[in-house]
Amino acid sequence: MGLLEFFTLTPVTVKLLVATAALFLIYDWWCHQYFQKHGIPVDRYFPIIGSPMFLKKGIGYKFVEYQKKYGRIFGSYFFRTPMICITDVDFLKQIMVKNFSHFVNRRSTLLSRKPMKRGLLGLKDDDWKTVRSVVTPAFSASKMKQMSSMINECCDTLVTNFEKMAKEGKPVNCKTLYGGFTMDSIAWCGFGLKVDSLSSEHNEFVEHARLAFSFRRSALLLFITFVPFLNPILEYFDVALMPAEVATFFTHVTDEARRLRNKERHQGADQNGHNKNIDTLQLLLNAHNETAEDEENEAGPQLNTSKVVKRPLTKDEVTAQGITFFLAGYETTNTLLGFASYLLALNQDCQEKLYSEILDVAPSRELVSYDTVGKMNYLDMVISESLRYYPPVAGFFRTCNKTFTYDGTTIEKGRSVLIHVYAMHHDEKYWPNPEKFDPERFSPERKSTIHPMAYLPFGFGPRSCIGMRFALLEAKMALVRVLQQYRLDVGPETQIPMKLHGGIFTAPREGIQLRPVPRQ
Repeated sequence: MGLLEFFTLTPVTVKLLVATAALFLIYDWWCHQYFQKHGIPVDRYFPIIGSPMFLKKGIGYKFVEYQKKYGRIFGSYFFRTPMICITDVDFLKQIMVKNFSHFVNRRSTLLSRKPMKRGLLGLKDDDWKTVRSVVTPAFSASKMKQMSSMINECCDTLVTNFEKMAKEGKPVNCKTLYGGFTMDSIAWCGFGLKVDSLSSEHNEFVEHARLAFSFRRSALLLFITFVPFLNPILEYFDVALMPAEVATFFTHVTDEARRLRNKERHQGADQNGHNKNIDTLQLLLNAHNETAEDEENEAGPQLNTSKVVKRPLTKDEVTAQGITFFLAGYETTNTLLGFASYLLALNQDCQEKLYSEILDVAPSRELVSYDTVGKMNYLDMVISESLRYYPPVAGFFRTCNKTFTYDGTTIEKGRSVLIHVYAMHHDEKYWPNPEKFDPERFSPERKSTIHPMAYLPFGFGPRSCIGMRFALLEAKMALVRVLQQYRLDVGPETQIPMKLHGGIFTAPREGIQLRPVPRQ
């Protein structure tokens, strides 16, 4: 038999291949009929890959177009997995508050590396409830008040970097300068480490922190999503989205800090036997002995912890919360500061009104504190409107753990729900003239008219962002310190209008360049 004859397909083989392909396509078609069978409007889809919006990065600002086309409740397919997209405020109130027990968990994170599996973002059900109840007091208002002086120290470096750019007549790259500030703040307030990230690029913390955001494994994520049954095998061989050296470094930092603080415990302990350090790492070590303060949080209804027994966090849990604090807080606060500065540069009347308030309440460095920024109503309005206009996280997921029906729409157990923040923040039904930057939307007189579910920069309900207070304090203090000395203006380098990435995180496609003008 010749080689050509060996590879020649027989009629039977051809029929088998055709039949197999046909069965595969029929099965694929059947998987993509879920929403049609349930009478839910559905986004267009392609065989195998599902809805193109997930591949084209259309789940960011572009989602507004999908909402206008399909409505506030519609279906999409992530490959063959049905996913319900919701921007209806009444439905979201059921999901995030009234029937929260049906939607406790976030969507599972694929290839999560130890110890991140014990972080609040990845924990589920009772595990999440227990750890959340222990961690919550570490982010109370009184703890943030204690940290405000540490944040102000980091603002000193930020203002110095602005001064360098102004003297050289160069535009400010907001991502670089604000990124350095947020990294310094989290290192100091989170781990008790003083770093100047822009001047100390070879500092171990800075190098590993940047490495945590530099990896790109989208192909791996795409592959594991398509063949999820291989996830346990990849985990066994230590294949994960976070580089191993990053997880190892932060684990080492946490372990070393714990060891040193235990050694110094008796020398620097307070009357309760707690170390006097006030960074988040120490607060997490002490958290199980703390009581919740200021339980009524701006984010909305909180977790009922009356039946939760507090316990010390394990070593992995402390490490995981520290890494989560850094990962979740760095990019989002950096983005908020960049967008807020950009919007103020475009709206000089708003910037001057804010500057006038700063002169009245905190005209100097020494007067910037937790209490003073809390008195600045217009500052809060500017930050709130910036978060509405450009929410750092465009959307987030919840997973249904018990079949739920509301207003004729059923969400089955195991189905994922995409709650799209950007689309709601730009919905004319909830926000008249949504493309206008208008801090007055959040004035004391008008704030009460805003539907709480139409404004979700930090989520809502028991699973809202636990670091909200810290992020807002950090952003407000930084903005006040900069505006005390500089007027922010646009220049030829400033991109107008702003072009955004289309992914789940709202970010400028080409950065934000502004001109700092020294105030007389």
